[in-house]
Amino acid sequence: MILPPPATKFETDKAGQLIYPIDNGEPLSNDTEHLRWITFVKNGLEDWFADRDDVFIAADLLWYPVEGRPDISKAPDVMVVLDHLAGDRPSYKQWLENDRPPNVVFEFISKSNTADEIMDKLEFYSDMGCEEFFVYDYRRGKLNAFRRNGGNSLASKPPEDDGAWESRVLGMRLGLDEQGRLWVRRPDGKLMESHREIARRAEAETRRAEVEAQRAERLAAKLREMGIDPDGV
Repeated sequence: MILPPPATKFETDKAGQLIYPIDNGEPLSNDTEHLRWITFVKNGLEDWFADRDDVFIAADLLWYPVEGRPDISKAPDVMVVLDHLAGDRPSYKQWLENDRPPNVVFEFISKSNTADEIMDKLEFYSDMGCEEFFVYDYRRGKLNAFRRNGGNSLASKPPEDDGAWESRVLGMRLGLDEQGRLWVRRPDGKLMESHREIARRAEAETRRAEVEAQRAERLAAKLREMGIDPDGV
């Protein structure tokens, strides 16, 4: 990739080292639904890879792919780097990360995003070595997938016969329900759930267990009234 010349002189610290900002001045999300989809995918990926310390997952983290060029960066809504040390970082400086670009990136289109902006991101992620790029327009209920092809660039990937897309990198499938809402099926066959959905399911299971325990206690009490030891039944 031929880099454009820097537009301005870069800021340095007191020691003369280049400053790579950790804030690009843009909000994490543009509306509540935008944030909900970002956290849904990020948290779902973190839950799936929770027992691995070699998967780095981040949301809205500035990624600097080129050393010495703090003017070249993107902050994907969600990015995943496989086979790479997890942990906290103020930014992702690729030259300090064994020159590993994100394997997969996700972007969620809000009202403020333009087609030119998404095309710019596609070109950037393609040039910088990402393997897969998923774009979900939650306002229109549309999903687009891009995968690195034989020409060594990201190319549009049509859905498969069942209308879903496969992420070869993550081993997951992505698609849209009848209302145009994104769903993600994990390698174990289960659908990715939001933390709210997980909490509701856990609460429902707790309530069911309490009802069963109460029913069992009533039955035991009835048996004792009849002179029957419930533990011997």
